[in-house]
Amino acid sequence: MAELRRVAIPTIYVGERQRPIDHGHAMAIAASMEQRGLINPITVRRTPHQNNGSTPWTLVAGGHRLEAAKINGWTEIDVILVSADAVEAVLIELSENIFHNDLTAMNRAMFVAKFREMWEEANGQIVKGGDRRSKRAKCQDDTLIFAPGKTLATEVQRRLGIERRTYYRALTIALHLHPDLRSAIRGTKSEDDQRELLKLAKLDPETQMKIAAAMQEGADLKAALNLLQPKSARNVIEVEVETYLKKKAALERYHADMSPAAKRLLEERYGS
Repeated sequence: MAELRRVAIPTIYVGERQRPIDHGHAMAIAASMEQRGLINPITVRRTPHQNNGSTPWTLVAGGHRLEAAKINGWTEIDVILVSADAVEAVLIELSENIFHNDLTAMNRAMFVAKFREMWEEANGQIVKGGDRRSKRAKCQDDTLIFAPGKTLATEVQRRLGIERRTYYRALTIALHLHPDLRSAIRGTKSEDDQRELLKLAKLDPETQMKIAAAMQEGADLKAALNLLQPKSARNVIEVEVETYLKKKAALERYHADMSPAAKRLLEERYGS
């Protein structure tokens, strides 16, 4: 059962976070907390032996709020104490972070995949496609959980509060987008374009690596994709463009040779 209490900030151990602290974001939260106080307490778990007992509480969720409290010079902070081991603590942190508005579509997908991985670690190994000798039913994502009565997809969706389609789209991006391409896309508009990310994730790994290499050489995503079009397809496009330009130039020459009266009539009827 969760318990609300107030603890001294120096007694809270932060440790490695799934989402690094953004100092600018923490500064903005600090300004809000200075005016309105802490609306949502941070979440901690009991770790009495951490650092020889000097930090008996370990942060579970609320890293930016804790940093904001430190910026404001607070010595104590309200916390919600939960009973959780290290894996469950990560699951709580991930589930909280997934719904932050400042997360990009790609980062949110990575958090969902990480949650799935941690859930599997806590509840048992999964086998893609299931065990044909077992009478237990397959999960919604075509995997079988060894832990009795547990299904990965439905449980992860329930814990995260997301619908089935959102879950699978996130997994598609996280599990099938090549690391090199993820790195190349990071910091671009495409990082927050779920539709674009899904299209890229469906490409084969070799193609994704070629796109990443082109982007690392300075090409944007659109240019990188164009470079990978089959030569014959690019030739067709080039012919279409050249044909259009020739017809446009011929029309402009014809227009220049028209009589003033014809030009006036053309403008009256068609506006040009």
